[in-house]
Amino acid sequence: MVLDKYYSILNAEAERETALASEAAKKDDKRRQSIHLMKASMLGDMLKVLGRVEHEGKRPNALETLIESFSQEAERQRKLGDFDASDRAEQKAITVQFALDALREAEHGA
Repeated sequence: MVLDKYYSILNAEAERETALASEAAKKDDKRRQSIHLMKASMLGDMLKVLGRVEHEGKRPNALETLIESFSQEAERQRKLGDFDASDRAEQKAITVQFALDALREAEHGA
């Protein structure tokens, strides 16, 4: 039940990100389109699997570890002056944080 709710939250957010990508494409904003598609993709199998293994205790703190990794990458890229790569890493961290929050919501709401 917990994982069904978690997957449902991720699916809804992936649909929202896909719609935002479509809107960006209509405005010919390829960068925004790419970021929204990246986020939608992450909300699929990748974060579903990581959330499941974290929930089942097979990899405790898997999502937190990934958030930290992406945050460090964002900071590293910012220091190198690659603001696009920094933004992408930051968006990844935000997306994983969304998934972690969704997992916690599913666990506490079950």
